[in-house]
Amino acid sequence: MEKTLLKKIAASLKVVLIALLVGGGTIVSGVMSMTSLEVSCDLQDDQSYSCQSRDTYLDWTFSEVNTEQVSSIEEDLTCGGAGKNKGCSAHAEFLTTTGDRVILSRRYTDPDQVRKAVNTLTPLLAGKSTPIEMTFPPSSLVSVIMISVGSCIFLLLIFVAFIMLFGKDVNDPESNVIDLRRKN
Repeated sequence: MEKTLLKKIAASLKVVLIALLVGGGTIVSGVMSMTSLEVSCDLQDDQSYSCQSRDTYLDWTFSEVNTEQVSSIEEDLTCGGAGKNKGCSAHAEFLTTTGDRVILSRRYTDPDQVRKAVNTLTPLLAGKSTPIEMTFPPSSLVSVIMISVGSCIFLLLIFVAFIMLFGKDVNDPESNVIDLRRKN
């Protein structure tokens, strides 16, 4: 009896560990896709900007890009696949007075969100506004989807762990269990 209980506890702990790993992985990937983009630019004496962009989540910075001699900003749209499987990602890029293109963020790639950021920053850079301090939030749709998927997977795996721990064993002759396995 004790060995059976210990086996159930061990099996349940395995499922809980898997739930934590899968749920944690889903949450981490969600956090990575739900980053905000913070951009700050200061006008320099040569009428170009010194800009900094950061990918952040809850005031935690994932990456930071510093760019000197920024003259403007553009959107770079990349699409792959064919037909209905065509997927697009976008990057906002600083253009410098030397002709270099510097990507603001490798994580902030939703085409609609990038377009909004570029459309907001373009007139500010062209109008020589200073200082420029902007925060662009993640896509609401991506946030809702990632949180929902992660929560569902986590709850499902926890449910499986409880069934394994408290469920009846098919091989136990004293339990009233319906065995759905096929017998030949």
